[in-house]
Amino acid sequence: MSEEKWSETVASLGSASLSDTDSPEILRRKLGESRLLAEQLSFLGSAVRVAGQGIAILTPAVETIGPRIAFVNDGFCSMYGVRREEVIGQTPVIFGIVDRHQAIFEDLLDHVFDNETFEAEATAKRKDGTEFELDLQLIPVEDGGELTHWVAFLRDISEAKNQVQLLRHQAMHDGLTSLPNRVMLLDRFEKAIEKARQSNSMVALLLMDLDRFKEVNDTFGHHFGDILLKQVAFRLQNQVRLEDTVARLGGDEFAVVVPDPADTDTVAAAARRILNSLEQPFVIEAQVLEVGASIGVALYPVHGTDARTLLRRADVAMYAAKQGQLGYTFHRDEYDSRTPDDLSLVVEMRAALERDEFELYYQPKLHLRSGLVTRVEVLVRWNHPQRGLLAPGAFIPIAERTGLIKPLTDWIFNRALQQCRAWQDAHVPIHMAINISAKSLQEQTIAAKIHSLLTKWDVDPRFLKIEITESSIMADPAHALAVMSLLQSLGIRLSIDDFGTGYSSLTHLRELPVDEIKVDKSFVTRMTANPADAAIVRTVIDLAHNLDKQVCAEGVEDEVTWRALGEMGCDLAQGYWISRPVPADKLLTWLTESSWGLNLSGAGYRAGR
Repeated sequence: MSEEKWSETVASLGSASLSDTDSPEILRRKLGESRLLAEQLSFLGSAVRVAGQGIAILTPAVETIGPRIAFVNDGFCSMYGVRREEVIGQTPVIFGIVDRHQAIFEDLLDHVFDNETFEAEATAKRKDGTEFELDLQLIPVEDGGELTHWVAFLRDISEAKNQVQLLRHQAMHDGLTSLPNRVMLLDRFEKAIEKARQSNSMVALLLMDLDRFKEVNDTFGHHFGDILLKQVAFRLQNQVRLEDTVARLGGDEFAVVVPDPADTDTVAAAARRILNSLEQPFVIEAQVLEVGASIGVALYPVHGTDARTLLRRADVAMYAAKQGQLGYTFHRDEYDSRTPDDLSLVVEMRAALERDEFELYYQPKLHLRSGLVTRVEVLVRWNHPQRGLLAPGAFIPIAERTGLIKPLTDWIFNRALQQCRAWQDAHVPIHMAINISAKSLQEQTIAAKIHSLLTKWDVDPRFLKIEITESSIMADPAHALAVMSLLQSLGIRLSIDDFGTGYSSLTHLRELPVDEIKVDKSFVTRMTANPADAAIVRTVIDLAHNLDKQVCAEGVEDEVTWRALGEMGCDLAQGYWISRPVPADKLLTWLTESSWGLNLSGAGYRAGR
């Protein structure tokens, strides 16, 4: 319908209902009503013409080729890059639905001939040939049960769909290398297993860890490490088939899913190709770097029948390959029963969780200005029935390698917050600091789990501080920032542990939502004898305070170090000179008997304990 025709229609409506037999009063009323209707329709016409989305009015489908365009608004013309007169009289073909979506166009015609509303999304083409994503609604309009016309509403949704696709890509891909991430890997691995189960075939999982990646970061910095990971990703993609999936799981850990390999020799050959490709030196900004790799292989259904079991067994095999410098190795049953010294701890740890053989110890953290202890760091010990009391270094690395770190972390948080509740009920308001590993930081549900436990034990989130190492954060900074921000939003405080031993940049330090920086004990224990270490500690303290963060020094072994830290303005300190880690019952005794107890008023720096 042209603009002139629209105006004629509006004008005719102003007098169509008047009759010569009406009384003057009725005539005036009808005339007023008609004018009001005409004004409303005029306003409606103006709104339709200038609406941002495309609007078209079509005649009923009186021909086999469908309805004809009677009117289009400015939005339609702008969307398709056409003039109004080019469109009037055309069929719905003018909507430009591309040939590859012919089924959608045919569905549109079917709805038209059945006088039914039609809605769909399709790719459409403009006059100049460019394509866009179209959202189309075609609505029949009836009067007295008879179809009078159709109204089509058309929107260009290209930007919205692109945004959705971008978000979907980010959720399923690694931000640095653009490879699939752990989420997509598990999804594809599970689908490959299901397909193999139906076809009675095999699936291989290759888990790879770079051997000297930390040396690159420590020597050349995080920037070099990022470039190296990108180059590794590129080489991996060139060594696999199109149907294989290469993924980055975080840090320097990669995985390859090989569906339906011919036999184990084919898998072994794939592992050797990958290792050979990585033996060639990497050149980064004129620096020649050499890194090796270790690969663990697990096969469905030989080594397991579900994705997570196979992932864990490939992880154990990879650890065995690294320990034995084998390059690659397939999973073996005996790997599940060894650690670096004796992998039997892996099996024993599972049983230890069930038998409640683990115990929490608590190391006091002294506030240097007040001289009081109101905080502790939570540490785990294993009361092994044959080996005695084991420190974390004896079993935490094994737990991280085998996936047992997740149930162990869950147990630690639950037991620690239970103890915190018990102390608060006894009017001992102790704040707790708990470490989480890189694996736990990667866990999607870690924040929800901790929030649930805080609620379970009715502990104020401010009484909990989570300590995260630099290396854990820098393994995947974007993901770490997201998890840490979520934890902070719950009211939980955060601390960077072992600061100074990793490779985080000042930019990351500024952006991370942390309340505290812990200076690594390797600097603290030597600071009174080594001016360079003392300078590092002083610099970290000044930097942290300038960023409005507290500083805790660990590894305080003597009074001289303690006093030096106080003079530097350090906020908190912990170490054997203050107290060794002790069980919960002995901590209360220590707080009662020590001059650094909860109930003492500040006395500044004391020499005695």
